[in-house]
Amino acid sequence: MPLNSKKSFKQSNKIKIIFWAFLLWTAWVLFYALVMYLQIGEIPFYIALIASSSYNYIFASLSIIIWQICKRIPFDNFSKIIFISIHFFLAIFFTLIWLFLSYGFWYLSEGERMLEQVDIRGIIGWQFLFGMVQYFLVAGIFYTVIYYRDLKKKEIEEAELKVLARDAELKALKLQMNPHFLFNSLNSINALVTKEPSLARKMISQLSELLRMSLESHDKLLIPLRQELDLVHTYLSIEQMRFGDKMAFNEEIAPNLMTKPFPAMLLQPLLENAVKHGIASSRSGGTISLTIKQSGERLVGTVINEISEKALEKKSTKNGNGISFQNIRQRLDRMYGKNYGWQVDNTQQSKFMVTFEIPFESENL
Repeated sequence: MPLNSKKSFKQSNKIKIIFWAFLLWTAWVLFYALVMYLQIGEIPFYIALIASSSYNYIFASLSIIIWQICKRIPFDNFSKIIFISIHFFLAIFFTLIWLFLSYGFWYLSEGERMLEQVDIRGIIGWQFLFGMVQYFLVAGIFYTVIYYRDLKKKEIEEAELKVLARDAELKALKLQMNPHFLFNSLNSINALVTKEPSLARKMISQLSELLRMSLESHDKLLIPLRQELDLVHTYLSIEQMRFGDKMAFNEEIAPNLMTKPFPAMLLQPLLENAVKHGIASSRSGGTISLTIKQSGERLVGTVINEISEKALEKKSTKNGNGISFQNIRQRLDRMYGKNYGWQVDNTQQSKFMVTFEIPFESENL
């Protein structure tokens, strides 16, 4: 949320609190006036209402002091006896100040007539007791507000820490991928250095571009799908130099998905797996197919590669859970929880298929 929006939100929130506090205190003023009228019985109701307004609106103003006291004397920092004792003496002191100001303002406005209108000696006792009760009632409300405010703040902080921890773990998992594909790319270059030096130089140039693109998104968890595909195409161009006509690549992706958010470094390890276990393990090579489409509120991706029976048996013994796949699933777990799909299918003859489903995000990057 922008800073200006936060300030306006806090300001509107304060106005609402002041409004509701005023309504509550006004209701209390009416109740207090009724009690005074019934208790004394010799004064008109409007006099009781004026007196009640004077007492309680002054008390409402002084309650800011109670709020500050409650903030500075936390409930859990003292034993119950000490805590109650502190507030008992503060309640006496506060009530005396409240009565002094209330009668002082009344005297300034009415003068000596105040003594004729009200028998102060007859009501001062229960007013003092009422002030004590009122102090503890307001303090109790404030402590409740402080408790739930701190509880909510703690929950928000814990949620933020979880998000920060998740992001840190995701970035660490993503960094694990970089050395993995770098190692395989260098192996590809090494295989061509002596046989075809010019081709090896081109591969080094492509690898440099691949690393540059990887660094551009190293601190991002989500990038536009187009950016992820650019990295994939650069990687595949390196492998294409190595395998030549042995490797074919088909791609089917809707143009409107190119600007949608997509997990960084998700496709590259999937296609690297297809190259390693499909193209490299077969004498005749094969075709790798990538399909990404929107299905309702989901983004569905499929990577299919041809694979030899020997490589398929080897993959089956590992349940298709190599380092790359484990890494991808860990990242998806942390990003989406249970709100994603993952399926490895090797039941088709000479085919290995990985399908993933992630939430579709309509916003563009």
